[in-house]
Amino acid sequence: MISTFLALIQFEYQRISRSTMRFVAICVFLFCGFYAITSGAHHVEIWKQSLVELESRDLEQRTEALGWFANGAVGPEDRDWINITQPRWADRYAAAHAAMVPEPLAALAIGLSDIRSSWAVVSATRGAQPFRTSDPSTLGNAEKLLAGNFDLVFVLAYLMPLLLLVLMFDVGSLERDLGMMRMVRTQTLSPRFWWLLRVSMPVFMVAALVLILCLIGGVRTGAIEATFDQWLSYCGISLGYTFLWGLLFAAVLSAGTGSSTAALWMVGLWIGFCVIVPAAVRQVVSSQMPTLYASETTSVLRAERYEILLGNIENYKGPFYAARPQLSPPVKTPARAIVSDMDRLVRQAAFMSEVEGVSQNLSESEVSREAAVARFGWINPAYVYQRALCVLSGTESVSYRQHRQVILDSVKERQEALIQAQWKMKPVDKETFESLFSHGPWMGYGQAPEKGTYSQLLVLAAAAFVATGAFSRIRKSRERKTGVV
Repeated sequence: MISTFLALIQFEYQRISRSTMRFVAICVFLFCGFYAITSGAHHVEIWKQSLVELESRDLEQRTEALGWFANGAVGPEDRDWINITQPRWADRYAAAHAAMVPEPLAALAIGLSDIRSSWAVVSATRGAQPFRTSDPSTLGNAEKLLAGNFDLVFVLAYLMPLLLLVLMFDVGSLERDLGMMRMVRTQTLSPRFWWLLRVSMPVFMVAALVLILCLIGGVRTGAIEATFDQWLSYCGISLGYTFLWGLLFAAVLSAGTGSSTAALWMVGLWIGFCVIVPAAVRQVVSSQMPTLYASETTSVLRAERYEILLGNIENYKGPFYAARPQLSPPVKTPARAIVSDMDRLVRQAAFMSEVEGVSQNLSESEVSREAAVARFGWINPAYVYQRALCVLSGTESVSYRQHRQVILDSVKERQEALIQAQWKMKPVDKETFESLFSHGPWMGYGQAPEKGTYSQLLVLAAAAFVATGAFSRIRKSRERKTGVV
């Protein structure tokens, strides 16, 4: 057995080294992997730079306002209309953003991060802006689609099966084409063991290349040091996906066909699982559940906001105080400026309720579409694999839904703080102003993939295993009847 194993290793080495096609395929695969890692790292660097600029901008505005408090002023001398003790100006100068911080693995699985915004302004008086992170189909993001970002997940999901195909299409078939299969079977102790070794050699070789790319990506992005468990999961899922394709191609080879026929069947499998099935599923789901474009959502909210701003304030005071039993309408008429500021907050609270309702509807629609696509996951391995790694890296739609909810919560928290300060009918002091700084969380959203991810891939693997056994029995039956090996 050991001698057979060593002989097959030597044979595989000679087969690849003497084949320009296979050698070039391996080089192209590694080059694409290296380029994807570099491209992803560059994308994350730009992402981080934008967050640094936001932080610097926020700090500059806050420092300027704190200087006014220190000097006993309420604003700059050359702009006397600014009064930092009023809620709307305190809200503006206590600048804050809710930002999605990139996970280390985000460079290896860009996901939706290249077409969705990773931050939003947290403001109680300028309207919530959570829909910067809405559906990627919006025409407003068309400019970002030209960036052409390329990540490692794409290489592993779509190019790795092609490399496996190039290395495996003539395993066993070559001997059959040359009329050597009968000799191979008579000169090996176990023809079945020989076939398993022949099939597994290319699979393990590609798995080693995948692991090398994951290792280089982990070192390049710092994921191994920062989030080793997540990187380990990334590698495990990638290796499992590689072995799945190896099992699918092994099912084709077990039928005992010639090299050309096996190659055609393998190409058909790749086109089916990586092109036709994903496109067909998307088309069917989109026809049943049309995409809600962010531009349409924004237009609806804009109309609602204008209606609230121009409407009668008395229509919104009742629901406002009913939702806040700790507050009560003033029993005496305050100054006009205070009344105006309080009315502005009442209107913004009404608009916030509309935003929360629209956001909930948008999230439910997005979840329904994804659930419909996920039902076909057992015949859509590329989608399941890609989604699993993007969820792990915090760049999938579920991460952006959580980010959108964090934005809404942050805006609401700041809004309530300003309402409390305004209800006291006192100017905003330095302590209240500084308390607004905390209303802008910066966090990552990487998490473990859904449990159904693994079960869907296992179903397809089990189907491939059963098909391998069935094709092998059919081949043996055919050989006994015809006598042709």
